[in-house]
Amino acid sequence: MSENTVKEIFFPVGHYKNVPYFMPPEGFDETAGMERLARSRRINAEFAAQFVPDSATEATYISGSFIYAQPPDYYGRPMLEASIEDWQKIFRRFRKMNIDTVIFQAALWKELNSCFYLSNACKDMQCFPVLEKMFAAAETENMQVYLGGYGSVAGWKENMSQAELQVELQCHKKCFEEISRLGRFAGMYFPAETAFGGVRQLAKEKRMNTLYRAFGDMVKEFDSDLKIITSPATRALPGTSEVFCDFWNNILADSAVDILMPQDSIGNGGNNLALMESQWQDWKSVADTQGITLWSHTEIFERKGYTVENNLYPAAPDRVQIQLAISGKYVEKHCCWEAISFTDPAIHGTTAEELKNFMEKPHR
Repeated sequence: MSENTVKEIFFPVGHYKNVPYFMPPEGFDETAGMERLARSRRINAEFAAQFVPDSATEATYISGSFIYAQPPDYYGRPMLEASIEDWQKIFRRFRKMNIDTVIFQAALWKELNSCFYLSNACKDMQCFPVLEKMFAAAETENMQVYLGGYGSVAGWKENMSQAELQVELQCHKKCFEEISRLGRFAGMYFPAETAFGGVRQLAKEKRMNTLYRAFGDMVKEFDSDLKIITSPATRALPGTSEVFCDFWNNILADSAVDILMPQDSIGNGGNNLALMESQWQDWKSVADTQGITLWSHTEIFERKGYTVENNLYPAAPDRVQIQLAISGKYVEKHCCWEAISFTDPAIHGTTAEELKNFMEKPHR
């Protein structure tokens, strides 16, 4: 497959309970998608049945979690109207689960027309004072915050004109100028997600490198001590190791990214446990080449389907433990997506209770 044959994927916006979401791509075959999920679960179950953890691996735990105002593609636990006290309760629950770090997914989502702070630059969007309340609670509960800025689907797009790229850069800058004054944070999260599709895409690599570098320069110019995180997706594409590393080294070159936190994609069914070892070896190679610290982004959920109201639910602790055991040989810190909802028994019942109990104690 050549770069020119990569198909543009378009995610339409729908609504559920008056909240906008990214829906499955146009032309998405739900039957085939469910078959892929079932196949992934079978592979995971077979792998888990014979998996033997490395006895030399140190006991560890998940110590970071993504948080959000409203997830862009599922319902989760709505936080648009959450009070300071609501956030404090969540952060106290996080502390009991050893979580001391939170990554706010995005200060706004362009395509969803939603802004999660009271903005002067984005008055045409629907604005909610989420960040203001979250920062107040994080201060009282001593949570380390990484702040996602201008969220868009730039990382999903296969093509973007030079003019569109310049607009994207200006939007990142305007958003950062506003949110950098809202509270104390340890660094920034770059929310334009990017994924490797199995082939080199030189034009896209150059564009994303431009975005990453401009974002890094902007943050470091404001405060050189701030750390920059990015969390790209991992897809099950065996036999592409060399091309994968070239793709990512090209995007991350001279980008000022400090922390690479790959999303393992196990919960989404885009990956499986049997492939994790080789993939983390590749991510470690990229991180070492770029001089970047490597963290994990562990999906602690299982995909049930593709409807917004009921598509994700908590994963079994045994599966999560294997994810951590594999990635733990390569990373310095484990983070997850996202503990607000998936460890809350009031939302997900017994399965969330089991996951919460698991995360409250160190594990191998």
